[in-house]
Amino acid sequence: MKKRTVVIAVVIGLLVILAAVIGIRSCAGSRKVDGAGYVQANLDLIFQGETQEAKRFINASTSDLKQIYENGINAFVSNYLTGGIDSGEAFSDSYGNLVKQIFLTMKYRVGEVKKMQDGTYEVPVTYRPANVFSVFIPQLKEESDRIAKKAEDGEYTGSDEEIQSAMLQDYMRQAYSLLESAYLDMEYGEEEEFVFTVSVVKNNAPSLDETEINTFIERILELDKL
Repeated sequence: MKKRTVVIAVVIGLLVILAAVIGIRSCAGSRKVDGAGYVQANLDLIFQGETQEAKRFINASTSDLKQIYENGINAFVSNYLTGGIDSGEAFSDSYGNLVKQIFLTMKYRVGEVKKMQDGTYEVPVTYRPANVFSVFIPQLKEESDRIAKKAEDGEYTGSDEEIQSAMLQDYMRQAYSLLESAYLDMEYGEEEEFVFTVSVVKNNAPSLDETEINTFIERILELDKL
């Protein structure tokens, strides 16, 4: 690379595209608002790729919901693991599969909904934060610095394109190894609670604030500790 450095964009506002799922409003009205079911369905779609319950609330086909999930995973890999660099389909697929495995291990439990005087519903979610990214990201920074140092010391040779390619391959291999290791050694913290506020739009359709789901994702992945 011209600056002889490898950049990885890791931002607290993680999974914005995945969280956009929450912004899709239910088109099916009902007499009773199932706030807890709505929160469960959205979390399961984001972390588990489950579409069955989401279809109760979101006016979309199973294939569309699966595509939303896949697009979110791909966007996460591109924006926050590969830094938006064209790393090749093989690397992207490998990262995507590993991220899916990590998300599948997230531990959360939706509690009993409480209706508030203002017409909203509070839905508590008990969760155990996982340290995979809080371990991985500092290691990734160290790896980036190591590769930059190798470039400065002339350990990569050839044309600018060849050097860039060699650095990229080195970075991708090591970053994947670090992420896999952090996943295999992942530990969970003590139980914590997060309270979602489900509001009601026309026809008794439930709705969630994107900010809340982003905050929950930050906390369950320990990104708030970075």
